[in-house]
Formats: sequence, C-alpha cells, structure tokens
Amino acid sequence: MCSDTRVCIASIAAFVMLGGIFATIHGLLFNLPEVSRYGVAAVLAGATCTATMLIPWGVRDES
Repeated sequence: MCSDTRVCIASIAAFVMLGGIFATIHGLLFNLPEVSRYGVAAVLAGATCTATMLIPWGVRDES
C-alpha cells in the first residue's frame, strides 16, 4: 500500500476517533450508556488504525 493511501486512511481514522470522543462525552453527560460504549469503541478502533497506518512497514535501506 502506498504511503499516500496510508496517510489518507490514518487521517480518516483520526476523525473517527474524534467522533468517538464526542460520542463518549455525550453519552456520559446525558446518561446514555450505549452511546458511551460505542464512543469508547470508536476511540479505540480509531487510535489503533491510526497507529497501525503510520508505522513504516516497507524494507528499509541500510546503506
């Protein structure tokens, strides 16, 4: 996968993570436990995807 595609996916995942933070705070403020759980899941998935996409996986030049 080329680096531009990985950066694009990582930026989308970062926005998913921001939406998850919003959902978590919304669920906590208005006492909606289902929304809070889905928000936490979105934060975890977004953080994992962002970190995974930004790790360089290619063969490195050791010259």
